[in-house]
Amino acid sequence: MDVLFVCATWHGLAKLRLHTDATLELLDEITVSLGETLRHFVKTTCSKFNTRELPREAAARSRQAASAQKGKKRKSVGTPAAATAHMATSTAAATTRRPKTLNLNTYKFHSLGDVPATIRRYGTTDSYSTELAKHRTVKARYQRTNRKEYRRQIARIERREARLRRIHMRTSPLARADDETVRQANPEIHHVIGRTENLPLHIGAFVTDHTGDPAVFAFIPKLKRHLLPRIKAMLSRSIPEPTTDSAAALTSDLWQKVHLKHDRIYKHNLFRVNYTTYDVRRGEDIIHVNTSHRNIMVLNPLFTPDNGEHPYWYARVLGIYHANVFYLGEGNTDYNPQRVEFLWVRWFSCMDGVPSGWKHRRLDRLKFPFLNDEDAFGFLDPSDVVRGCHVIPRFFTGKARDDIRGLSKLANDVSDYGSYYINR
Repeated sequence: MDVLFVCATWHGLAKLRLHTDATLELLDEITVSLGETLRHFVKTTCSKFNTRELPREAAARSRQAASAQKGKKRKSVGTPAAATAHMATSTAAATTRRPKTLNLNTYKFHSLGDVPATIRRYGTTDSYSTELAKHRTVKARYQRTNRKEYRRQIARIERREARLRRIHMRTSPLARADDETVRQANPEIHHVIGRTENLPLHIGAFVTDHTGDPAVFAFIPKLKRHLLPRIKAMLSRSIPEPTTDSAAALTSDLWQKVHLKHDRIYKHNLFRVNYTTYDVRRGEDIIHVNTSHRNIMVLNPLFTPDNGEHPYWYARVLGIYHANVFYLGEGNTDYNPQRVEFLWVRWFSCMDGVPSGWKHRRLDRLKFPFLNDEDAFGFLDPSDVVRGCHVIPRFFTGKARDDIRGLSKLANDVSDYGSYYINR
């Protein structure tokens, strides 16, 4: 596990498209650590195992040996019988699987130490990689020339393709798209949830249909407590605090003044969230509740560098909804329904006391709390989502439940694992 963690860390740093002095210093340290880890792995781990080459490698070597024998002049072999015996002996020796160990005395391992200095001198690795699409595009254009004055012909091909792209942009559906399509294509918007109301859910019928499911326990009070500070902030034209719930809303009965138009919430399948990547570009994650791409991360408001809290909270999205909400509380004069978007999530909890992080060379671990835990399920403002995240089951621990039905159909807890890794 140490080798895997260090190799993945080194690879991630070496392939960065944007480096600073801090990242290069970190790459220097990881490079030294990589060499020490690999040498320790070869000395202590590899020496305890009798590893041999793969059957296909032995078969390939056997074919090469047989082909070489056929091409040789058998001067030292007098009779055909002796020649046949000699070839059989050589073939048998070639098909034997030879011992094979990890060899660090190769150029590939030797050149790893030069990567930080190369990046400092020539720039990031994507600046001079042969994998760039531009290189392949130029070679493809060259094939379309007659090999005479090809530079002028390649320039004309490039100009023709540029004009065709401009024509395509003017005539594409996006050029005459509606506001919804334009909104989805705008990277400046934090998130996008559809505006359609084609999938309505009557909130009372939804809770009744799933009576006994732990996921819908106190569903309506939790939802209205979540909506209360948000609808009050919208009516007062202020900005809500970036927390999941207001402490005042949790302790008061004002949530009963929150009402949903026609007692309905409207379901959506997709949630698009835009974020800024480390190399100052805009990225997009698409959360789909019916796929494995439904895990998200939010900032932990309790985190400080000194308190030992994890900097993020993690959750699995069970539903993407919006509702038309109005507030009948004291002092309110605006009774027009306000569209409020929210996510119904199942929270992960970080496993405290488990060695993890850079110091221990292990990924952070998560697990689901018990279904009857008061904080196992909740609601979240989509604006608080940082981005999607990659949660990996720890297959070694096996499933959390032995039965085939589970306790919650909505949470699909029958597929839960004992614990998970959060990928960096």
